[in-house]
Amino acid sequence: MQWKHLLYTCLFVVCALQVQAQRKDTAKIKVMATVSKNRGILLRWAVNTSGAWKLSNQYGFQLLRYTVLRDGKLLAQPEMKVLSSVPLKPRPLPEWEQLAQQDNYAAVIAQAIYGKDFQVSAGDNSGIAKIINQSQEQEQRFALSMYAADNSFEAAKLAGWAWEDQTAQSNEKYLYRLRSLIPVNRLRLDSAGVFIGMSNLQELPKPPDLGGIFGDRNVILSWDYSLLKSYYNSWIVERSADGGKTFERASSLPVTNFNEKEKKASPRMYFIDSLKDNTTVYYYRIRGISPFNETGPPSDTVFGKGRSLLAYVPNIRSSNVDEKGAMELNWEFEQAGNKLIKGFTLNQGPTANGPFTTVLKDIAPEQRSLVYNNLNATNYFTITAVAREGASTTSFPVLVQPVDSVPPTAPTGLAGTIDSNGVVLLIWKANTEKDILGYKVFRANNLGDELSPLVDSVYAAHSFRDSVVIKSLNSRVYYAVTAFDQRYNQSALSAVIEIKKPDVIPPSSPIFTDYKVVNGVVYLNWVPCRDEDVAMHLLYRRHIDTAQTNWQPIATFEQPASHYADRQAIPGQQYAYIILAKDSSGLESKPAQPVTVTVPPNMGKIAIKSFNAAVNRQERYIELSWNDNLEDVQEYQLYKGEKGGNVTLWKVYNGKPKRITDEQIKINTTYVYGIKAVLKNGAQGIYKTIDVMY
Repeated sequence: MQWKHLLYTCLFVVCALQVQAQRKDTAKIKVMATVSKNRGILLRWAVNTSGAWKLSNQYGFQLLRYTVLRDGKLLAQPEMKVLSSVPLKPRPLPEWEQLAQQDNYAAVIAQAIYGKDFQVSAGDNSGIAKIINQSQEQEQRFALSMYAADNSFEAAKLAGWAWEDQTAQSNEKYLYRLRSLIPVNRLRLDSAGVFIGMSNLQELPKPPDLGGIFGDRNVILSWDYSLLKSYYNSWIVERSADGGKTFERASSLPVTNFNEKEKKASPRMYFIDSLKDNTTVYYYRIRGISPFNETGPPSDTVFGKGRSLLAYVPNIRSSNVDEKGAMELNWEFEQAGNKLIKGFTLNQGPTANGPFTTVLKDIAPEQRSLVYNNLNATNYFTITAVAREGASTTSFPVLVQPVDSVPPTAPTGLAGTIDSNGVVLLIWKANTEKDILGYKVFRANNLGDELSPLVDSVYAAHSFRDSVVIKSLNSRVYYAVTAFDQRYNQSALSAVIEIKKPDVIPPSSPIFTDYKVVNGVVYLNWVPCRDEDVAMHLLYRRHIDTAQTNWQPIATFEQPASHYADRQAIPGQQYAYIILAKDSSGLESKPAQPVTVTVPPNMGKIAIKSFNAAVNRQERYIELSWNDNLEDVQEYQLYKGEKGGNVTLWKVYNGKPKRITDEQIKINTTYVYGIKAVLKNGAQGIYKTIDVMY
């Protein structure tokens, strides 16, 4: 058997799944199903831990089918059928021999279940391979058998992990339930299920977005596996060398992603294939393989041929700039490479990272020097050898700078603003010289003081943010700017500007002195703010124990005031009040401690209008009814007792209609019934009673 070759290939499966298998997750069963045109309904299942896997192989599963729908109608009682008369678990080892000779995945599963030893070897049994070989053997058996089952449905059936229901009818839908037969005292494993019918038949989707990059006798293929990972768990790469007429597998084994559990796993999958030569046009396409071993339709093809790489790279040796500003550039290039190139190009850029622009073309392959005089203040040059075939090669960039001792002009248009937090924003006009490197910003706290630089290095932008202390003795701050070119020639200072600091000191806080509530009106008194720049006082109110959480303004006093009567307060409610002072700059004082006021409810308005009783001696009950015009009633509290005795709470009623029946009564007894309404705000109404003789 060739299964050991497959185990060698699957070494990375163990690496990818080892950490996940060691997590102490609760053991579970996972079931999936699909519909096949010729094979009926296919089911696959698996457990998620190696311990559950080992016990399941010993005790097996029971698969039940419940017919739930027939001809689109829900059955009154689902029809249950046991699909297998024996537990679904791995078949005896002799029954694996024939399939294992044809299917390497079946050999892997058989070895994982029945093999005496099970170790994945990478050849020399050293390094990382040795570490993996010494890891838990049961985890290896579990991980590799699950991978193999995903690639061989027939082997999964033989292992008791899959089922073909060929008796499914096209007009029915079923609930399949898989039960573990492991004794509960060994492992509690909840059952799992899936709902499906033959009408759920779907064609497997076509893989999109296949791309290919052709190199020297190789190609890198990539596609977005995450788009179809719910359909496919592995992929087949196919290759054609006859113009796309016939395709063959590029690899004997399918391609599978093992990095999906990583936090930053790429959604794309990559495959590298070697090419026999760089002259043949190769076509590639991919097909997905589902967990049921069904192969999907092929993707669109990508095609191309390999490209020979130029082995020689030019190297710039020297550059000199004469008094007139012309540059002489010299470079080296192997003479043996002359016949492999069309010639050279000279490329110029503002930085070592570009962007580079070709400024001279069609330089002869034998040429090794040139003169160029269109220089900027700072220049980076590269030489590119243009290959006749394949990719060209380019030298490292070199810096070329002509002599420059003239400073830039002083910046103009300097202006600035400062906010209440002390953040200063400065802007000025950008200098127009091509070799401008940046600027330096200077500041002084008092007029006539020496200006100090705010940054040690040159600042590239023509705007700047600074911060100053607002609450300080100086009410103004002064700024100026200079410019630097790329040779660090410094301009003169710009015109100095003065910026006034904003007023950020809020007024003092007014303080409540007392309050009182008379006939539902809340009377408030306070000591107002006496600051010179105070402009107004603001009174706010907040309703407590309601959804209203924001403070609502109820009064504004532009003239000095020390009292207010709140006539909009609702009886039975609780309110909090705060008062603020606001100055001419718009600054508000800190709010003083809020005053909390409870307005007593007006119980006279929370009353039951009528409370009646009707006695039915034939059917032996008393019916109570009442009427009111109250809104926002939370509940009605009803009381009951025999006359002359204690009257206690009998029922709490919050339904409709406003009537209730009492069947717990005795003959020749006079009862006292009471009722009162309770509003949603907690206010309680007047208690009303009635006597009833039965």
